[in-house]
Amino acid sequence: MKRFLTLCLTVLTLLTALSGCAGCDGGEKIDYNLVFVNGSDAKIVEVVVDFQDRNGGTRNADSSPLKRGDSFGFEVGEYPATVYVYDKVADEVVPGAVAQLTIPQAPPEGERWYVTARDGAGGPALSVDTRWPDGV
Repeated sequence: MKRFLTLCLTVLTLLTALSGCAGCDGGEKIDYNLVFVNGSDAKIVEVVVDFQDRNGGTRNADSSPLKRGDSFGFEVGEYPATVYVYDKVADEVVPGAVAQLTIPQAPPEGERWYVTARDGAGGPALSVDTRWPDGV
């Protein structure tokens, strides 16, 4: 059942990311309080966020690596949350992440977290802030 729910969340996240406009048709606005931003040239294929109450992942529709400047939003979940970055298709939280970062609490009211991948000595390095990252 968990695998089915994860797959459904992944598909919905991909559709939202590919549409480029959440809520543009007058539908319900999706509340993203965690945004992944790729500021790296490292091979990143999938990003998974594991909240306390659910997890979800996203990748390009053709499973190609993300480009520098690509970003994806994740719906609000219960914190703490761990962001996992994979260099291959993962579909759910599995061993083999090339980088991970745990965020202990929700962002301040009216803010969102921006988790940024940057080039590091041993692969992508993740950081978190409440502002869009400089240079991306």
